[in-house]
Amino acid sequence: MSITLNIQVSNMKIYVSTYAKYNAGSLFGKWMDLNDYVDHDDFIAACKELHKDETDHEFMFQDFEGFPNEFYCECDARPAFEYKAALADSGMSKEAFDAGIECGLVLDAVM
Repeated sequence: MSITLNIQVSNMKIYVSTYAKYNAGSLFGKWMDLNDYVDHDDFIAACKELHKDETDHEFMFQDFEGFPNEFYCECDARPAFEYKAALADSGMSKEAFDAGIECGLVLDAVM
């Protein structure tokens, strides 16, 4: 018998806007909960739907919560999804995992 763990990290969110909107003086966007998306590609598809008024999507991830700063990037959400996958694969609690990150744990070491 195999057991599948579906770890959901509460409040793991990114605020998504675009550089075009920002440059036009708008902060329009949305807080998106990463638990709502299967993977990075699914997340980007949702971002495109949110900003379907643009044709050349340059997403701007303006803020984040629920994961360490090391995995936040203003122009790329992949590090946040890498963190989420590494946490799930580790079998550790979020608190223990984050403590390891603070002590220098490298994601490659747990994946």
